[in-house]
Amino acid sequence: MEVYASAACKQWTDVRAFGQVFAFKANNVSVGVRGPVSIRTAESINPVVTTDMQITKSVNSEPSEKRSSDTMGMKHRVDFGLYVCKGSINHQLAEKTGFSEEDAEKIKEALCSLFMNDASSARPEGSMEVCKVYWWKHNCLAGQYSSAKVHNSLKVEVKNDVDTPNCFEDFTITLSPLEDLEPEIYDGI
Repeated sequence: MEVYASAACKQWTDVRAFGQVFAFKANNVSVGVRGPVSIRTAESINPVVTTDMQITKSVNSEPSEKRSSDTMGMKHRVDFGLYVCKGSINHQLAEKTGFSEEDAEKIKEALCSLFMNDASSARPEGSMEVCKVYWWKHNCLAGQYSSAKVHNSLKVEVKNDVDTPNCFEDFTITLSPLEDLEPEIYDGI
């Protein structure tokens, strides 16, 4: 089964990075690849307020001789929210899957350009953006600090004089220094 995992890691970047479970029905076997990249769910810095809007569907999607009535529904949106997403790359798992420095650069590039060409009715063009990416690279294989310590060194808070934040500039970002570990800081695209 290691042969399947090894071949998948060589072939696909996403398997090398995030892992995968391959289920083979004929043999009743599953092959798991544990990926080194872990990305947590993004969390809002402040409670978000949703705006509800009533919408109408007036296209008849069911064939019928009689005219159908319009369908009413609701659409919900967040007018503003600043979210922080944290992640890490486990070196030991990277060695197992063959995840490389080149792969890490692709992840970093993807984070910086996350919402480019990602418009939809739920996310109209320009409504979401990556503001900053903080990227730490340890100088030893085990890492000088735990992921939790690195994550906790970055604080994002609403500025004292702001009641209701509605832009990135309404927040303060503070980095607590970690000896011999400086982050690379990128602007989102």
